[in-house]
Amino acid sequence: MRNPRFCLLIFALSILPATSGLAGSSEAGNRALLPSQEMNFTLEGKISKQAPGKLTISGEGNIIFHVTYNDKTEIKRKDGSAGSAKDLRVGITVRVEGALTEAGEVVAQKIEVHSDDAPKGTSTGF
Repeated sequence: MRNPRFCLLIFALSILPATSGLAGSSEAGNRALLPSQEMNFTLEGKISKQAPGKLTISGEGNIIFHVTYNDKTEIKRKDGSAGSAKDLRVGITVRVEGALTEAGEVVAQKIEVHSDDAPKGTSTGF
């Protein structure tokens, strides 16, 4: 049986070409009138790269996700307390809730640290 998050990812990626094709059509002028094509998205995986405001996360099946975050992103530690960007290190497992953009990037609204497997000070930048 397939993972529901994997099926959602496949669905999201399948509709992106259909929505991005408007630029070359006669409807390009109406594109500004269309609602945002972002959709709610949740993923879980290990941080494989980290830089200020950016994470690369390896999810189930080694699917790579690019995640952005900012000072408005809610970050929570494993114990439920408030966290910060300093808690986001290479090697830890996180759960991300956010918006999947047309470009395939996830804009994080909430990041939860699920495991703290990485030694402190570990960081691999872009």
